[in-house]
Amino acid sequence: MKKMSKQDVETVIFENAKTGEALEFQHEQHKAEYGAKHFWKADKKFFELLSTFSAAESKVVAYILQKTQPTKNEFIGAYKTIARKLECDVTTVRNTFKKMMENDMLAKTDDERIWMLNPRLLVKGDIIVKARLMSKYDSLLGRPLSDWIITDSNGNDPLFLPIEYPTPESLDTAKSDFIKVYHLFFETLSGLGGKESEVLNFLVCAMRNSDNTYTGPMKKIAENVNCSKATVQRAMDTLTDKGFVAMEFDCVWRINPSMVIKGNRNKEKVLMDEFLATQKEYDKKRKARKNGKKQKTVKG
Repeated sequence: MKKMSKQDVETVIFENAKTGEALEFQHEQHKAEYGAKHFWKADKKFFELLSTFSAAESKVVAYILQKTQPTKNEFIGAYKTIARKLECDVTTVRNTFKKMMENDMLAKTDDERIWMLNPRLLVKGDIIVKARLMSKYDSLLGRPLSDWIITDSNGNDPLFLPIEYPTPESLDTAKSDFIKVYHLFFETLSGLGGKESEVLNFLVCAMRNSDNTYTGPMKKIAENVNCSKATVQRAMDTLTDKGFVAMEFDCVWRINPSMVIKGNRNKEKVLMDEFLATQKEYDKKRKARKNGKKQKTVKG
């Protein structure tokens, strides 16, 4: 018998540091359905920032994301260790970290081996979890916070709410617009160049949420990404090889729902079956096309 999703009630206390006003809320913690895949909640800005990294740097970014601890949004690692594992030079690793900090993706902690990932870009958990992580991230950067302190019923882990949530009520009205990102996506990200990531970003932002498809000619993508059709074609070939997209019909592309999706688990299963069928047919066509080119070359 399938276990359904559970909700635990947590008492959350808010106190205004200036006025002393205190409010108590019952917060429902949503637990994932048994057997469900864990996912990150990604802001669209996250995909946009990926295009700022080179192919070598994107391998470092992917490694950091794969190793980030979701409960604290923290990555633990040393430059030399990362360079050794990725078989790249330390300069590339150092430059990637620098670029991630410049893009407000990472913040340094007091420990030189521990970094915090910006929860505004990627986070696991509900709005309360996100707000707490945002507060910690902003504190590391010395950013201003609101006047409200959030704690549990025992007064543990007191944190000032981030400036985006100036009152406890603002947490209830916060918009929840995100894209689900699964761990497999980080493997796809690894090794992508800037233009390839720009094409990926365009596809994610332009995909139809109901069926994870993008409809449009290469020319349209090229115009939006500001590159040639040939560059787009190479990017689509790379993303196809990585299992991120598959062409269903001319100008109609399916995006792998086991990497990025909006919707519930049942929707993902249906879309995944459709993606796999499309991918199988498209792989046959690509293989036949390659074999045809080889035969022409031999005859020539």
